[in-house]
Amino acid sequence: MSHRIEVNVQTGETTQVNLTAEEILQAQAQKAAWDAEQAEIQAQPTTQDLITQQQALITALTTRITALEAA
Repeated sequence: MSHRIEVNVQTGETTQVNLTAEEILQAQAQKAAWDAEQAEIQAQPTTQDLITQQQALITALTTRITALEAA
């Protein structure tokens, strides 16, 4: 079973206490929310991805401008 550690800051005494079913469910819900948040962060493009996309767009626009000027 899962547990938590309680520390009495006045005496320094530590006690291991078993978690209740409600505390376990709450911890599992918090973990699921954190996992979802991390998955969302991983799905977002990195700064380098954005830079690469912008560089490709600049190259395409430069090529198009050059072609229009030559016409």
